[in-house]
Amino acid sequence: MVAKAKKDWLFEAIGIIAELGVNSLTIEALTSRLGVTKGSFYHHFKNYQEFKEAFMTFFEEEGTLQIIKLAETAPTPAGKIALVLEATLQGPPQVEVAIRAWALQDELVQTYQERIDQQRIAYFQELFYASNRTQAQALTMARLFYAIYVGSEHIRPPITGEALRELYNEIRRLYSMPERKKTE
Repeated sequence: MVAKAKKDWLFEAIGIIAELGVNSLTIEALTSRLGVTKGSFYHHFKNYQEFKEAFMTFFEEEGTLQIIKLAETAPTPAGKIALVLEATLQGPPQVEVAIRAWALQDELVQTYQERIDQQRIAYFQELFYASNRTQAQALTMARLFYAIYVGSEHIRPPITGEALRELYNEIRRLYSMPERKKTE
């Protein structure tokens, strides 16, 4: 049996949620998939509540803060917006949907989800404002792009990949937003 790092548990949780949903995210499911004992789980986490908090922190870091960090490598607001939009085209949409459903039932998850949503909208608003929009326009545009992203995941089947890219491009066209230049 190979020892697992704390991050292994958190990445495995993403896999369980993507494949089976949040209700299947149990200590037993994690230990079974990782091929370890419950003792290994308790080596890393005091209890399931601590695991859940570590998972939501990890989800926030990987699904929001790392994307913002990546976007900040682009030299222009348009380039940063393009990188964020590109990031939304990656990954299984069912994870975000499952976590939103979980947030309806769990206060801790709800607190994280609200903070994540606000961080994402605020970052987009900052980028649109830096693109010579008023604060009010920037907020509206941020909410619009984010609503498309979140809504596209809830439609069955979800709107993903090129179809989602087409929606983003149409909004860019309607708002006369420049495309990302090849050099960015």
